[in-house]
Amino acid sequence: MRSNIRIFADSGFLKGSVMDKNLVLPFSDLKLYRDLGDNLEIDPTFGEYMVQAAEEFLEEPIPMLTLSLFRELKKTGIRSHFESFHHKRRTMLMYLSIAEAYENKGRFIERIADLAWAIMDETGWVIPAHTHTSPTAPGTDVPEAYREDIIPGVDLYAGNCCATLALCKYLHKDSLDAISPIICKRIDHLVYLRGIRPFITCSFGWMGLAGAGVNNWLTNITSSILFATAVCVCDQEKRKKVTEKAMRILDNFSAFYPEDGFCDEGPGYWGGAGGNFFDCLELIDDLTGGKVTVYDHPLVRKIGEYVVKFNINGRYYLNFADAHPRLNHDGKLLMRYGEKCDSEELYRFGKMVAADNPVDRYYFFGMCYRVLKNAYIKEVTEAETTKATRTVWYDSGKIAIFRESEDTSRGMYLATKGGTNGEMHNHNDVGCLVVYYNGEPVIIDPSHGSYDNGFFGSTRYDRWYMKSSYHSIPTVDGIEQKAGGQYASTGEVFDGGKMTVTMNLKNAFPKEAGIESMIRTCTLDGGIARVRDEVKADHEADIQFNYLTIDEPTLIEDGKLAIAEGRTFTYDKNLKLVIEKVENTYLPYEDLNFKGTWRRECLWRITLRARACEAVSEISIY
Repeated sequence: MRSNIRIFADSGFLKGSVMDKNLVLPFSDLKLYRDLGDNLEIDPTFGEYMVQAAEEFLEEPIPMLTLSLFRELKKTGIRSHFESFHHKRRTMLMYLSIAEAYENKGRFIERIADLAWAIMDETGWVIPAHTHTSPTAPGTDVPEAYREDIIPGVDLYAGNCCATLALCKYLHKDSLDAISPIICKRIDHLVYLRGIRPFITCSFGWMGLAGAGVNNWLTNITSSILFATAVCVCDQEKRKKVTEKAMRILDNFSAFYPEDGFCDEGPGYWGGAGGNFFDCLELIDDLTGGKVTVYDHPLVRKIGEYVVKFNINGRYYLNFADAHPRLNHDGKLLMRYGEKCDSEELYRFGKMVAADNPVDRYYFFGMCYRVLKNAYIKEVTEAETTKATRTVWYDSGKIAIFRESEDTSRGMYLATKGGTNGEMHNHNDVGCLVVYYNGEPVIIDPSHGSYDNGFFGSTRYDRWYMKSSYHSIPTVDGIEQKAGGQYASTGEVFDGGKMTVTMNLKNAFPKEAGIESMIRTCTLDGGIARVRDEVKADHEADIQFNYLTIDEPTLIEDGKLAIAEGRTFTYDKNLKLVIEKVENTYLPYEDLNFKGTWRRECLWRITLRARACEAVSEISIY
């Protein structure tokens, strides 16, 4: 359910085929953090944290990126080994650059120069899994970069690399020039050759120019290229071309986004989708000296407020799609976002997040403009607890959220999703059920495992944590839901006053399951979460009602279990109870880190079984 809203075009900033050239500032007039005030200094808490990390990197060897490592993906399907070394180089450069800017003693400069030079010595900046982005040599098992006519591809990591080198130059040009002026000249040349020129001249699939769906790649790469252009391109015509194209493809992003601000990639990817979208808006604001701003557009605000709505409590977020349940969102970014789009809800939430995590413990190396803005904002140490909205409905994703209390750390929380199995980072999870109590997990979405060659390919749905039966969804004869936009819920009825939602999950399953109807009704009744499933099949079938939980259930009496967080789980004792320990023994995909994700050694699944043409399960959790 796309919005078809083109924010920049609708706001009148793109007229005809050419944007007003005078809107874009020349390089000499640029002040990237002009909104933050005069006499800026990096916040000491932030700076000291960066220095501590940089000191560790000072003696650490620069990781080697060998040809064999690049080819490992083709040989074994493993992508993580190359990427860990690749990412480490850029993370080291970013942290060292910020640390030197804060400390200003010169002790990190030689190391910064060595890292920048090593990165520039790489044959290409696209990772092995993304060589398909090359316009002239797609899908090669090694970077094809030996001919002058080769146009490099631009993926997330080529864009991020451009931004990282730009940050290094922006903060330390004079010091690098003192070593050799060739360093920054080479940065300008390679950033243009490997990032900015392809961005201007090519139509990559992630840009959405052909009308296809877009995802976080568009905003992530665009924010990196805008930042690199701001720092590394002096030619005014090229700066205008980048800014104009950025505005046009960002309009593709906003047109594809649902009007209610729902992010179908999940809250884990929101930082690279909605978050990077805001980075782009800030960069265009900077590049045009405040002449092009669209913060007051309603969709901009709704995109930001999504992350507030999807927060459960503390660092727990509703983790539909490829999202971990515990996330560290960027509080300072959320504060700026809320302030710019005039959302008190988003600003206060961002302040609370920033106070909870006074120094962001992890920065993705490519989000350098965001890091730069954050570095000059004073750390937040105190913030008032925000009040959560008790009832939320996202019609575009068929997401229902109910809370017993405005205090996120108290009471029962119930959420479910309908929608389709054709989302950007889809799991086969139409009907997924999540229950928390006092802000802690009880019934869960399992999260996802490590990315490898098949994770976004042919083996994606072979993994247990992608299957519908491990998302607390019934099965008929063990048949799981299927992937694709045609596999969807129907007949959704939401009643916010009664805190209840009903939907039919039949069409999320293949026809061979023989399901005539599968009606799920979820209700939050005071402090009781109630779930009723009515399944009708066209034959006598093994009907199973599944519920994935975080701790081992124990039987209190027939029809009653003790489950996580001291809750009681009641069920129809006429159904056969099976309790299953869920471990990473579902070969070959032993890659969901239970300890890192859920702080548990294993998970547990409650299954209630019936052999019939029709069966009903009614459970209560209190």
